[in-house]
Amino acid sequence: MSSNLSVVKLGAASHRNADPMRRTNQPPFSVITEQYQNQLAIPAYDSEDIYSFGGVYEDEIFKLIHKHLELDTDDRFAYVGSHKGSLAEKIKEKFCLLKPMVNIFPGLVHYEETSSQTLLPFRISHVGSEEYFKQLAEKLGKDETPPFDKVLLKDSVEHFSHPGTTFAHIMRTLAPLGRLLIIHRPGPMGTLPLFSEACRKFEAETDDEEPYARIIKNLQAINVDVKWDVETLRIVMPKVKWLAMLKQKFPPQMEAISRTQITTGIRELTEGMLKYQGEEVEFFDRLLFVTATHPFVENGFPSIQRCGTLETQPYPCVDQVRYMLKVTPEIRRLIDNIEEKREGNHKLLF
Repeated sequence: MSSNLSVVKLGAASHRNADPMRRTNQPPFSVITEQYQNQLAIPAYDSEDIYSFGGVYEDEIFKLIHKHLELDTDDRFAYVGSHKGSLAEKIKEKFCLLKPMVNIFPGLVHYEETSSQTLLPFRISHVGSEEYFKQLAEKLGKDETPPFDKVLLKDSVEHFSHPGTTFAHIMRTLAPLGRLLIIHRPGPMGTLPLFSEACRKFEAETDDEEPYARIIKNLQAINVDVKWDVETLRIVMPKVKWLAMLKQKFPPQMEAISRTQITTGIRELTEGMLKYQGEEVEFFDRLLFVTATHPFVENGFPSIQRCGTLETQPYPCVDQVRYMLKVTPEIRRLIDNIEEKREGNHKLLF
């Protein structure tokens, strides 16, 4: 600290002796926050560790996948997700899948940096999972067996240009008892320790509806049974590892944030919420789990329920449906008898 003070005094002395006309060209004095930032060393992690929230987190998410997807060892399984933090190979090993697994990239978005140091997204068409399931569904004959029993979409919905159409294609490739699981991290529901610019961007990409409403409406439009729930997973890791993950644009949603914004955001975190933390930080990851299956009753109303609620709850607006029953002669006689008894009771009372 004494060396830093001597630098400041020397700068002040030179400032007093300098030509008054040149004072405006002198660089500003250093501040303490810059010294703190320079002392923060973010180590390099290997490619497998940098995109992982840790073993405890992954064990919990495997339990939730088992709960919502009911993945069996003999299922024909398709995984759709980013290569950053991909769980495909770990799921294959954890659930001891016996049949070949299909690993599909969700989509390709090119980000072009603007003069304001923000990123402008450009979707690359005819690549990724949308095109894959479209071609697969169109080639599938009416009497052919669908190729998949279970499909998992992780951090993929935001890549879909036409989510409803893509969901329809996916359901077309699922067996009659198959199941689709969507794992999504909605911006407004996020609990990760992100900097303010990232939070503003993720919240701005959503509308006034609930974070899960858009996904459920798209599934509702294709007449499938839907169950959904919000799950919270605990994360404990070194503080510098979390900063390193942000620096590498992880979670995948960080791809939409520019390098300049990330550098500024890391400084914001180290001088703000993470400044007085210890070596490790604890936070939570809130995820939306949405499960879709083919309708249990053909040509009936699809079921849309939150996990844990009663299965007997009616479909929305079912109470407004008018039902008609043809009155047969046998039913007419019963109705006439009931009316005669009512009339007789009224006569006795009066």
